[in-house]
Amino acid sequence: MVEPLTKQLCAKSIGDYVIDHLNLLDDQQIASMSERSAISLLCQIKEILDDDTLDDPTCFQRIDAIVTAFQDAGLSTRRHWACE
Repeated sequence: MVEPLTKQLCAKSIGDYVIDHLNLLDDQQIASMSERSAISLLCQIKEILDDDTLDDPTCFQRIDAIVTAFQDAGLSTRRHWACE
């Protein structure tokens, strides 16, 4: 079992590594990467909303699929967890 302090040190090291690499990119490159990720997520959400196989009357399946897409993209929402 890994100690909490070891996990914290690893997280800091990884964060520092990521920031070092982000510093190699200019603002336009970072914005472009962010835009591509956002567009991809929006396309996934549109596919979910247009998916006729998800036909439950309360749209829970669609909402759950959208929340899953957000989670897969590394984003979270408290709203979904409050409903469970």
